[in-house]
Amino acid sequence: MRKSFFVSILVIAFLIVNGCSLNNIEKIKADYFDIGLGQSLYSGYNKVEQETVQSLVDAYNQIEYIGQTNQQINYDKAVTITFVFNDQISGMLVLDDKGIFHLHDNVEENYQIEPNNDLYEQAIEIYNDLKKQY
Repeated sequence: MRKSFFVSILVIAFLIVNGCSLNNIEKIKADYFDIGLGQSLYSGYNKVEQETVQSLVDAYNQIEYIGQTNQQINYDKAVTITFVFNDQISGMLVLDDKGIFHLHDNVEENYQIEPNNDLYEQAIEIYNDLKKQY
């Protein structure tokens, strides 16, 4: 009786810990980022204010998603962001206009972002601002 109670407590604790982090991504840091739309790519190195970098990093770190999806990313409308910290890639994100995204963390799965997330719109605005500098 005691053994099954103890196992039940461990299982519940495991589910609570894993359940809380199931739909969140691993947090990153970045000094700058490169951002692209479709086939174009622009480097933000020395062109984007640190406040903008931090804003995009914060948005990335706060991504919550509904779950895995079989829908394909529309790469013609997808924003690709490569975050760089200490001269190493700290994170990559491909996100399309419908909220389908892929993280380049050795897992080849697509996810659906929460509908109230405005990361795509924020990324498009940053992309357009950076594009003007080139």
